[in-house]
Amino acid sequence: MKRKAKKSASQSSNWLPAVYIIISLALILLPLQKTVNSVRAVLAYLFIPQLRLAHNAKEYLKDVGEGTENLLNVALENFELKEKLKNMQVEALQIPILQEENARLRQALNLKQALKMEGVWAKVAYKEPGKMSSLIIDKGEADGITLRSPALALTEDGTPALAGMVVETAQKTAKILLLPDEDFNASVYLDNTKTEALLKGQGLRAVILKYLPLEEDLKINTPVFTSSSSALFPERLLVGYIASDGTENLTAASTYKEPHLKPALNFDKVKEIFVLSTGGK
Repeated sequence: MKRKAKKSASQSSNWLPAVYIIISLALILLPLQKTVNSVRAVLAYLFIPQLRLAHNAKEYLKDVGEGTENLLNVALENFELKEKLKNMQVEALQIPILQEENARLRQALNLKQALKMEGVWAKVAYKEPGKMSSLIIDKGEADGITLRSPALALTEDGTPALAGMVVETAQKTAKILLLPDEDFNASVYLDNTKTEALLKGQGLRAVILKYLPLEEDLKINTPVFTSSSSALFPERLLVGYIASDGTENLTAASTYKEPHLKPALNFDKVKEIFVLSTGGK
């Protein structure tokens, strides 16, 4: 029984295309009467999507029945309206994105004027989600970007802050090493006491300050800035805020405090980078 059923299904699949071809040829070769044209127009509308998109689609409806023509005209107008609605919805989604980008660009222009430093604005071309160790920007050697140049970005309230430094360059792109990377370090100081420390990335978004005296009275959320003793970075660039009192890892043998630092930048939201062309000085 199964073999007969399979054989019957196979035979059906063989002769069905032939039937469709015969019907199609008949519709093409028969006299162009309204009934035949109406049937052909409906079938064409249903099975030829390109016809709905064609500018001269209505020309195809010549010599068909009045009822059929009206029906297909309504269907074509409905299709066109749906396409326009889709385009309007896409444009509406893009408006907030463009407004946000314009706001960032206005802040960027103000930043460049305020810093009074030469540099290049670049867009973030790639960053690996969840890993804040580095990112790629869309400017490179052809735009004047050089190795070890400081990289800045804007915080959510528009404040310029240190993002990292350039570690690789190509003609049209560059790689920025970010603060949390284990290879990143910078000389910094606490805003309230002016005590200097060494900022050190720990990977996985963690940043700590090293070599702070044990007697240093650390206050949570104290701003931390780049120091004048830094070999690479301009003085008083915002880096982040004290996130712990530095006592969590103290032992009897400890000679320094190593508090955690919360970076000023949310690297997940950084879209543009300002690369200094002066070597930070």
